[in-house]
Amino acid sequence: MSTKLIFGRDAQGFNAYAPAPSTNKWSATITNGNATSINVPVNFPTWIVSFRYYPNDVWVDTTGATAAIPAGSTLATTTAELNPATLTLNSGATISLITGLTSADVSIVMWPKSYE
Repeated sequence: MSTKLIFGRDAQGFNAYAPAPSTNKWSATITNGNATSINVPVNFPTWIVSFRYYPNDVWVDTTGATAAIPAGSTLATTTAELNPATLTLNSGATISLITGLTSADVSIVMWPKSYE
């Protein structure tokens, strides 16, 4: 069963980001130039997805395209983002990751978004 993301409230009643540990967790050691991907589960419509990387420099694409390492020394349009921390994604979305480093450890944790 998935752990729903319900924001806690501080003493003043404001939302505080302190989620319960999730039951939806994945990890991998990715290697230079080898993209890997995962699909967001489909049992809830919207998910909060948290990423951790060690070391940094992991490119993440959530558009359905395969993540790509930048090529060239000038700015160009891209669908990948470097080291996003947390994203809101729809069910079934494909998350693609790639690194230009020798290797990078990646952790992905997801919570279904709660509308309670």
